Amino acid sequence: MRTHEPMKPRQPAVTEALLARSTAMRRQLEAGPELFQAGRFWADIGGQNEALLSRHGVENFKRTLAQNYFNWAVEGPNDPQMQSLLREWADDPSALPLEAELLGDPAVLSINDTSYLLSPSAARGYTLFVGLLWWHATKRAALGDGDKLAEAAVGNPIPINVQGRAVSQDLANSLREFTRMRPVLEGERPILAEIGAGYGRLGYVASQLKPLRYWIFDIPPALAVAEWHLAEALPDRKIFRWRPFARWDEVADEVMAADIAIFTIDQLRHVPAGIVDCFAAISALHEMRPEQIAAYMNMMSAASKAIYTKNWTVWRNEHDAFDFRSTNLPAPAGWSTVLEAVDEVIPAFTEKLFVAPRA
Repeated sequence: MRTHEPMKPRQPAVTEALLARSTAMRRQLEAGPELFQAGRFWADIGGQNEALLSRHGVENFKRTLAQNYFNWAVEGPNDPQMQSLLREWADDPSALPLEAELLGDPAVLSINDTSYLLSPSAARGYTLFVGLLWWHATKRAALGDGDKLAEAAVGNPIPINVQGRAVSQDLANSLREFTRMRPVLEGERPILAEIGAGYGRLGYVASQLKPLRYWIFDIPPALAVAEWHLAEALPDRKIFRWRPFARWDEVADEVMAADIAIFTIDQLRHVPAGIVDCFAAISALHEMRPEQIAAYMNMMSAASKAIYTKNWTVWRNEHDAFDFRSTNLPAPAGWSTVLEAVDEVIPAFTEKLFVAPRA
């Protein structure tokens, strides 16, 4: 294993421009209805994520704020995710996970600059975990999907290769989630939309596996990072960049002509009925206030034909004094629940897929 500094040199102008973009997005939300403003949980996390960006630069976001989205510092066999994967591996042995190779320093920083993956044993454990997760994801995906993907170098990801391909847990989890949603993404250039998309990892994967349009509805700074990341990682895609608007018809032609569209969460209320093929909400709903969960589920069901969710089965939001339970997330009225299962790798999470009658 060769080592290098985990953080790339900063380009202050790039990060300053992104933080200014994030501020403009936040001001729009603060000037609007309270429903669309971040709860105490994400107001706190968002502020800390902006501090991470400011200190370490957007060039390193996969080593910093991305760790506060859907990343896990799995270091060994005591972790529940590793145990799930090891049990599956024992039942279906494969050499592929052993081919995962760490090509540099895996260290990451989370909130308050807390460091993880520092020791040699933690690095080895994490490398095997990513190899196992990639094997698990590609085994369940459509034939050839894994061969079309590689982790983008944008954002300075942990450098892990499998069979010469850059991979990551984000790449593997996004492939897993897209595999769940693929059956409801039919027709020519279907629309996959997502609330709480982090840096757009799902869209990065989905856009390479099927001709589709990908829309994000989120809050800053994540939304500003996603806009920057997707433009850098997918330079051939046409992007509708975020801007304020009062009516859908002001932007409809531009949005529909684009491959990727970026919206603040308050703009969800303007989306026409039934236009979206599938909405995704991954590790997002449980972090909202109860009235927001209900309102966003209503807006997503009005705009789409299917909704995929993956959230903590049980989770306490201390900031907003709210206990979330996946069992309290029902299908919209008249819809069918075609999937409700404990996540195969992350036993503390529950997946659901709701489908409208018209689908």
